[in-house]
Amino acid sequence: MVCDQNLFSSGPSWIRFTGAGGIQILTEAVKPDKCSAQATGWYSGEMPSVLDTATKNSFNISPNVHIVDLNVPIRAKFQCIKTKKLLHNISANICLHETKKDKYISGAFNDSISIWEEEQVTQILQLLIHHRHLDFIDLGANIGTYTMYVAALGRFVLAIDCFAPNLIRLARAIQLTNVSNQVILIQNALFTHSGQYLRLSIDTKNIGGQGIYLSSNYSHKYRTRKNSSTNNPYIVKTIMFDEVLPILIKRGVRSALMKIDIEGSESFVVESGSHIFDTLDIPFIQMEWLKVRHYVDRVKVIIDFFSKRYYYPITSSCQLLNTREYKIWPNEIYWLKKNFSNFC
Repeated sequence: MVCDQNLFSSGPSWIRFTGAGGIQILTEAVKPDKCSAQATGWYSGEMPSVLDTATKNSFNISPNVHIVDLNVPIRAKFQCIKTKKLLHNISANICLHETKKDKYISGAFNDSISIWEEEQVTQILQLLIHHRHLDFIDLGANIGTYTMYVAALGRFVLAIDCFAPNLIRLARAIQLTNVSNQVILIQNALFTHSGQYLRLSIDTKNIGGQGIYLSSNYSHKYRTRKNSSTNNPYIVKTIMFDEVLPILIKRGVRSALMKIDIEGSESFVVESGSHIFDTLDIPFIQMEWLKVRHYVDRVKVIIDFFSKRYYYPITSSCQLLNTREYKIWPNEIYWLKKNFSNFC
């Protein structure tokens, strides 16, 4: 792996620790002249290929949007398994991280016995089966639990994740399951500004717990020179959510379910994606609430955005949540659009 020292010259790298109550604490981990990816041993040349410019231009999208080329053979070695069948006959392939580095998500898969978030995945599949006009948008796809099951069902999936070791595994699972025509996979971080390079925190035991680190002067501190390229997966390029709208339109998506799980950055989706929500019919959104609840300003953005569009926050059992009590909401919540009570 080539390590670009210039990317680390303007600030520290960070490791995330879990403190009291499960709160994530960021602290300086390595000196600027060390490369965080090498220091942690996470990364060993696992970088998915992106589509060439001519192919991307067919979607009429921003050059900042990196679409993974699912036709390129993947030579990296990692464990891939056939998943448990859900709803009697829906299964796919999934490619895993080592459990010692990904104890929650990869660690949840046990051949035909268990998967990650089985109850939630099953709920999404049931909704898609009952509402055949819906496709799926997976924001924070990770290794692709939701993406793979929905694609195996035969629905189109737009999946976004920013971490290359996740994406190369997901791309390989897509190839093994033979659903490349069902998925568009995007390698970017969702943010309020496009084309910036931001740094991810590092969690050596929970790859799913990584998040974008931002300080009050992030726009200066973590931006690299334009047209920078790096093989370090902890430096990620940003896009605005609205920048993928041309892809959805070109693929004929008019209505979709959505899952948002991006480690406290959920507000960036709505801040940068109003055109998508105003253009498409998105009746039901699954959102992780575990971390974002600690950011009062981000919570306000999310609640105001969905309230103005006539969404109601509910639990997995369809109980209405009080917006004034957001700090005690469940770790997973749902936004249900008015007049879609048949989803409960």
